[in-house]
Amino acid sequence: MPIRAVAYVSEAVQPWSREGIDAMVERAASFNVQAGVTGVLFFDGVRFLQYFEGPEDGTSAVYHRIQGSSYHQDLVELCRGSVGRRILPY
Repeated sequence: MPIRAVAYVSEAVQPWSREGIDAMVERAASFNVQAGVTGVLFFDGVRFLQYFEGPEDGTSAVYHRIQGSSYHQDLVELCRGSVGRRILPY
């Protein structure tokens, strides 16, 4: 099964506390596990940078959820496509 990956940057629409980020990540992690997707999220207080990978149907579901999120704006896709192997295993 081919592994797909997506990377993007976006801007937060509101200030985030550490607790708020932790809660958002926990909710997303539950969804991502069901989709078979792993990844990493960076946040500098203003911008998000995320890379995630998994099966095509899983990455599509996760990306659709991200694109519809009200937590951020000005999403810019950096890359999307097939990768040879998973970089971030479970």
